[in-house]
Amino acid sequence: MHSRLRASTFIASLSMALAAVSPTPAEAGADTPAAATAPLRISGGSIAVGTDTLAYLKTGQGPAVVIVHGVGGHKEDWQQTMLALAASHTVYAIDMLGFGGSTRAASDYSMPAQAAAIAALLKAEGIEQADIVGNSVGGWVAATFAATYPQATARLIVVDPAGFEAMFKGDPPVNLFPDDVGQMKKLLEYVLHSDFAHTDAFAEQAYRGFVASNEKSIVPALFPALVGSPKLEAVMPQITAPTLVIWGKEDKLFPVQLAPYIAGLTPGAKTVVLEAASHFPQLDQPARFNTVVKGFLGE
Repeated sequence: MHSRLRASTFIASLSMALAAVSPTPAEAGADTPAAATAPLRISGGSIAVGTDTLAYLKTGQGPAVVIVHGVGGHKEDWQQTMLALAASHTVYAIDMLGFGGSTRAASDYSMPAQAAAIAALLKAEGIEQADIVGNSVGGWVAATFAATYPQATARLIVVDPAGFEAMFKGDPPVNLFPDDVGQMKKLLEYVLHSDFAHTDAFAEQAYRGFVASNEKSIVPALFPALVGSPKLEAVMPQITAPTLVIWGKEDKLFPVQLAPYIAGLTPGAKTVVLEAASHFPQLDQPARFNTVVKGFLGE
């Protein structure tokens, strides 16, 4: 089963389809986070990382949390989680190098380079240690950061992470660069479990956003960087921070059977499987997802 997962075309379009259509709380069936009713403001900023630029959102006060989207996703996708954590944390959501407001033509898209960009953000903000959260390829980035910068990592949460060896073998199960709305609808059935994502109208919206994003232009440079990056099997055994692995039970791309395997790579890691959720549990089950994250972070 795992051999069907491959980096080429798979990773790039997987999150790009979702990035353009991140649902509202009502669409996702989420409860409004208590923090969302408080007078909180999400601000934007950017820092220089060598010759590149890293863009981020920031809100809240307290110990720092940095959130990393999947390839093709964007920092804006995480605003619900940011608000849920903001009452007790200073929360950052970044655009990975190559996406959103960050440098599109980055000098290096590898996982070590993405992790170094997070380290640069913490240094610029005067933060010695942060909790790190990442989904899909963002989970791979987060794990790489935790292994590379152990003193700067308080706790680590990886959500349906990419980057395991088997992902780079075989063929993807669907057309991950959809050529029309019908193919986009099939793709969405693989990455989201919620009914709101399985309508023709949602697929049309997703396809328009996918075409407009034009982020697939980074694909020729992105794939070699992914293939050349240390995989989770090499990275996660080096992690010393308390680690939580969250997985959507209905994930059709990275089957839930991978959860204990990935968690087993890091001594002492815990696992939470979310029912009625797929590859993006923060979108399928935002209220439950946020509750799990807050619990692990000690709220």
